[in-house]
Formats: sequence, structure tokens, C-alpha cells
Amino acid sequence: MSDGNPFDGLAARYQANRPDYPENLLAALAARAPDAPQQAADIGAGTGISTRALQRGLGAAWSVTGVEPGSDMRRQAIESTPEADGITYLDGSAESLPFGDGSLGIVNVGQAVQFFDRPIFFSEVRRVLAPSGLLSIIQNNRVWQESPLLAAHENFVETNDLTYSRDYRDIDLQSELDALDWSKEVERLDESWERLLDADRFVGMMLSRRTMKPTVAKLGEAAVEESLRSMATEFGNPDGTVTTPYVTELFLAQKAPSA
Repeated sequence: MSDGNPFDGLAARYQANRPDYPENLLAALAARAPDAPQQAADIGAGTGISTRALQRGLGAAWSVTGVEPGSDMRRQAIESTPEADGITYLDGSAESLPFGDGSLGIVNVGQAVQFFDRPIFFSEVRRVLAPSGLLSIIQNNRVWQESPLLAAHENFVETNDLTYSRDYRDIDLQSELDALDWSKEVERLDESWERLLDADRFVGMMLSRRTMKPTVAKLGEAAVEESLRSMATEFGNPDGTVTTPYVTELFLAQKAPSA
């Protein structure tokens, strides 16, 4: 049953085709993790890609909970997470975190912060983080400026959906985090990398975007898939694969001991 979440109906395709996060940045997060409490939450967990990455980076000593409001995405997260990982998934929102005051060492967000009412979310993070706890925000950004293939895709979506802009994720997170009155310091790390995909996974990745729904509704999925495959052929590699460049950003805001 649909719950009105923008990713409703996309969960299986999302899980199958979205990228993971660079191990170097996960290691940097783990190196800055507080000693206690070793309780972490991943907010806007989606299908659990970021949640499992967080658990992998922090290690078995940490207890990790994913919070996801979308029932379709949360179901997929549960199905895609090995029981041995020990991860729990809860229904909940970024604006009303289901955790006690000062109970968490880390609050993480992967790919979802643009959907939040961020002032309310940041206030909730202050409440649930223990002194010296960390807010981490990690996001994989496709670099369309360096890829004729990704630029063609963005042109295609903007042409067929006049409400869409490729700049929808342009948020000055550094300034927002710097302005927090409870944060002792803010750090930004990044890593540039490339992802090699076959045409099927490229099509699947693009069709997993909630921003593609209006274009699919307008043209039909078969026509959109045909257009995506044509882009992959025109701008892809001689062996039929495509290369997509990324920059992954990791923002870390540490709660002041006295906050």
C-alpha cells in the first residue's frame, strides 16, 4: 500500500542500482567517532545502503538503527540487510527522531538531507546527540559538468518536466552547519571517483530517481528506457559500458561538550 512517499514503487530498483560510499570517507568518519555512547542512527535510511555503510565503517561494537518514513523503502532495507549486521529499521521522520535525549553518539544522513525541514532536524540532532557526538552527512553527487552522458540525461529530464532543475540539491550545507549554535567545529571531506556501469544498470539507476517519475508518467517507461539506452550508446565506452564521475562529500559537525 502506498504511503505517499516520493520513492514509493522505486525501492527494488533503487537498491539494485544505486552506488555505495567510498571506504576512505567511512574510515574518516569512524576515526572521528566519539568513545561513547556507541549508538548510531541513519536518518532517511532508504533501502539501507547508507545504513549498512555506516555499520561497516563503525564496526561491530556500534549499534546502528536506520530511520525511514517510506514503507516501500523500509521494507527493502530490511530485506537487503543481513540479520548478522544487527541493524534495526524504524518508521520515523527527521523532524521527530525516535530517540531519547543525549542517547546517540552519531546521527548520520546519506542522500536525504534535501528532503528534511533542516532547522527542525538540526534541533532534533542537538537533542539526541550526546556531548561531543557527531552529525555526519554523506552524499554521492553525480558530476554532470564533467560527463556528456550525465549532461544529456539532465537535459532530457528538464525538457520533459518543466518543474525539474538539475540544481535541486545545491544546498550550502557548510554554511548551515557553521551556523549551528551547538556545534564545536565543522569539517568537510570529499573524494572524487568514477563508477563503471553496463547499460542496464545505468538505465536502472536513472529510473530509480524519484525526479524521473513525471517524465515516466508523461512519456511512458518504455520510451524513457529507450532514450536512456540511446544516451548510453552515444556517450558510452566502446565496450558498451558507461563511466559516471562522482564527488562524495562528507560533512562532520561535532556537538560541543557543553551544548
